[in-house]
Amino acid sequence: MSTTPESLSSELQQFTSELRRLEQRLKSECSPDPVVLNEFRHTVDNVRLTAWSVSELVNAERIKKNPDTVLAFLSAERLRRFDQLVKNLCGDIERGLITVQTNGLQSLWDSVNNLQQRIAQLAKHRMAFKVKDTAS
Repeated sequence: MSTTPESLSSELQQFTSELRRLEQRLKSECSPDPVVLNEFRHTVDNVRLTAWSVSELVNAERIKKNPDTVLAFLSAERLRRFDQLVKNLCGDIERGLITVQTNGLQSLWDSVNNLQQRIAQLAKHRMAFKVKDTAS
């Protein structure tokens, strides 16, 4: 489904108003179902990061900045954010808030292993490049 920039902007304005209304309800009403609230938090966080990324790309285009520079900046921001999340998770583990029974732990384990393998591949390429560069 394709939308025009105007209809997307209109939808963003409507959604912004709805989020503000929802924020007031969250502050003043009884707590919602924790599972639903957690899913909402994750979704809002993902939408926030996507909106920020699109905003940075739009600004780069507007000022004729190289999109690769912006994408590198966005990747650096993801790394910074992930670093903070890892520190928070470590604190949660130390406080006993996360245990082997915690829902989502296996998925996190799989994701971290996947990330570790990819980082190892990057390190191998970097070392191969350094050896090749040094031999020249």
